[in-house]
Amino acid sequence: MTGAFPRSEALVELTRAAARGKVSENELEDGFRKEVLQLVMLQTEAEIDSVVDGQLNWQDLFRPFSEILTGIRPGSLTRWFDNNTFYRKPTIVEKVRYGGGSLDRYFRHNLLPKDRPRRAVLPGPYTFALLSQNIAYQSFEDLIDDLAHALRDVATKLKIAGYQYLQFNDPSICVSEPSQDQLAAVRQAYEVLAKGMDAKTVLHTYFGDAGSIIEFALDLPTDSIGIDFYATSVDSLSEHDFTKELECGCLDARNSLLETPDGLKKLIVRIQDAVRPKGISVATNCDLDFLPYGVAARKLNLLATAKKIEDG
Repeated sequence: MTGAFPRSEALVELTRAAARGKVSENELEDGFRKEVLQLVMLQTEAEIDSVVDGQLNWQDLFRPFSEILTGIRPGSLTRWFDNNTFYRKPTIVEKVRYGGGSLDRYFRHNLLPKDRPRRAVLPGPYTFALLSQNIAYQSFEDLIDDLAHALRDVATKLKIAGYQYLQFNDPSICVSEPSQDQLAAVRQAYEVLAKGMDAKTVLHTYFGDAGSIIEFALDLPTDSIGIDFYATSVDSLSEHDFTKELECGCLDARNSLLETPDGLKKLIVRIQDAVRPKGISVATNCDLDFLPYGVAARKLNLLATAKKIEDG
């Protein structure tokens, strides 16, 4: 899984009741805790290799960092790329840094099994900077640099807490058209985020064709790259020396239509033959929370089918 999982209808009702003051914070927290444990069970049954907590109490990819980092306030509701969902645009009001506080509210490592690798999902620095309203920094590149250092501090603390995978979701790299100066800043940001980190680091892209930036992405110091194969042409990758591990986004988390085993097999075999990556794992192309809970759970189970195909 590459990000957020949808809340069940029961948890949605509980959060609405809490917003109306009908449910206490303790009751709401108990609801989140039970649902995280349910998601862990679903992942275990599907034989997921690295387990996530589903970001169930994240309103969007950036909102928790208005609390975790200094210098950021949640702003106006803004459309999330071309989806019918919205996020609070982060407003950068002063220098961004990690204040050193607890991460336990948003990263539920205490609820994840100890016998399976744990994966933490964080925003990538370029997407974070690009989708924010910046009223503090004169230089966009300086904002990316400070975000990278702050996220590195967070990632270091997560590594100490037992996370073996640190994933940075950076879809804007392949959706927008970064300038050469911006790409240089992104390169430096991932030098900060990935070098010397004693954990698997993942750059995850989606919503756009990664073929346009693949040479750049392959040159970054992350261990693997996640690619959305419902937005990326397999042929656009075939001529490149894929020296990294590939997290193959072969399950479409924006479409409720369920993939078939035969269709998955054909796609995975085609990707393996064309890309020839250093290693390959199967994944959803993006967050599953675009789907209803039941459909997302079935998609998650399909990962087990896809994994067997890839292993075979």
